[in-house]
Amino acid sequence: MNGLILAGILLSQGAPGRWRQAEIEVRGPLQALDVVVPGRARTRLVLDIAEGEVRTLVVPVVAPQDAGELELHEQPELAGEARWFGWSREGLNEVEAEWEQLPRALRERPSVSPAEETPGRGPQPVALAFAAAATLVVLSLRRKPLLALSVSAAASVGWCVFALSNATVPQRELRVLEGDGASGRWIVVDSGWEVLHANADLPLKLEVEPAAASVEAEAQVGAAGLKGLRLEAHRARLVRVEALDPGPRSVSNVENRWGDFEEAWTRTPDGRWQRHGAWPVGAPLPTGEPGDPPGAFNPALPMGQAVLIGRLAPGSFAGADSGDFSALSGAGTAPERPLWLRWIGTWQGEERVPR
Repeated sequence: MNGLILAGILLSQGAPGRWRQAEIEVRGPLQALDVVVPGRARTRLVLDIAEGEVRTLVVPVVAPQDAGELELHEQPELAGEARWFGWSREGLNEVEAEWEQLPRALRERPSVSPAEETPGRGPQPVALAFAAAATLVVLSLRRKPLLALSVSAAASVGWCVFALSNATVPQRELRVLEGDGASGRWIVVDSGWEVLHANADLPLKLEVEPAAASVEAEAQVGAAGLKGLRLEAHRARLVRVEALDPGPRSVSNVENRWGDFEEAWTRTPDGRWQRHGAWPVGAPLPTGEPGDPPGAFNPALPMGQAVLIGRLAPGSFAGADSGDFSALSGAGTAPERPLWLRWIGTWQGEERVPR
């Protein structure tokens, strides 16, 4: 898990959650514009609007649905101009309808998100023994200062190498592909602790926990509109949901039709978990042994159906693949995030439970 601790967030509220769209006209020259709901949200646009150029933008603002008036702060202040025309409902009716058409099992499934704390490993016994031994050697060489200095320097380098090799790298963003076997519907759930990279397109859902957290966003404005959105919220989780068309992919225990799994777990309809290890694409499900998946992926999942949980290998989806996720949130400057899959349904092709 690389130090990743997970926690669940319910997504059962209506779409699009905490996502507003402000229709704003900008007139150059402008290099930046802050779109502010005081105390609730701020979106900074990095733009390059030439003198006399006029553009109308639909700007995402991560504010509650009861957000009131906006404040606009132009940079440079006395050069260009920005005007707010009001909150836009462009695309909202379609998103709300699509959300309601998702099976209830997907809408109400708790999401999995990075937790607020990622514990380090702390000093290891070997490292402590190494430090103690080096200290004793240095003390014993007090009458030979040059040699003592050399030993001390070598010990310091050794300690640093050991510490770096054993450091736990915090994982702040995560992506989970959530599937419903009965309907064949899939969604992509991107989540982050305090930060989340996304695109600026209207999502099915955007949630913030705690709901009162203020969210800062930043996006660049290019010729084709807004590019890449970075969201930040102090001591809060951010969750973004999009619909996913899996194309030819499907879940089967006869053949892996998704990608290379670094690790996979299955659950039988009567609740028995098995760990199967690595599962290469195109291969049948490997024989498993009793073993539970990470707890956050199994928050009282419904009984009577099979479950597949797997961690996909980096680069599982090739560029020409119809399932390439480069167009989904997190593209561009976003760091590579762990990719998981969670599916609940009935195994295709065979009535038997997974081996």
